[in-house]
Amino acid sequence: MARKLSASLEDYLEAIAELSHHEGHAHSKEIAERLGVKMPSVTEALRQLVDMGYIIYNVHYPVELTPAGEEVAWEIVTRHRVLKRFFTEILGLSPEKAADTACHLEHVVDSDTIERFVIFSDAITKRSDARSLQVYLTEAMGNLKREDFRECCVLSDLAPDESAVIERFSRNFTPSGEISLKEGDSVVLTGISLDRSTLKITAEGKAQELPVSAAENIWVKRLEKEG
Repeated sequence: MARKLSASLEDYLEAIAELSHHEGHAHSKEIAERLGVKMPSVTEALRQLVDMGYIIYNVHYPVELTPAGEEVAWEIVTRHRVLKRFFTEILGLSPEKAADTACHLEHVVDSDTIERFVIFSDAITKRSDARSLQVYLTEAMGNLKREDFRECCVLSDLAPDESAVIERFSRNFTPSGEISLKEGDSVVLTGISLDRSTLKITAEGKAQELPVSAAENIWVKRLEKEG
């Protein structure tokens, strides 16, 4: 029990736990098919897990988890599920890519980190005061489909003296009579107030002041600097 589980052996425990849960049993052949490995590899891995006290294995019977093995196995399963949920619901990855990425990372994150993933995911997906952030993340992730996504940002992300063209207004944007901006306008960030609540810009050559809360919801495309 003092030996550390390798990523490969963790995969075996995870497979045994899920097969037992969904199928009611976990035979060696089923484990091999699930993990895409050959039977000699399965036999060797199962013998190692027996030596470590995590499973009960007899050739002609289903593999069983010991209490210690069940605890470790379901911790691995939980890590996978939490990571997959984060990658799909927060990062917008496809279920296939999310599952594959979770498989790689579940072996290197600890329980404390996983709990923080849970707290963060729940805050983004469940809290009413996170709705505007959900909209921003959806729009920002959508930009990744563009070839020029690195040039796309919100107006508040511009550097001083950086130029851009307004492309669209976020669904979070609240129209105001004090803001005279429209799609296609050329803008330059010229400064920011000391309390960082207001941006100073020029739009089509006209100086304006813009609340940061509004600038955070205006999507622009950066322009290359001349010269």
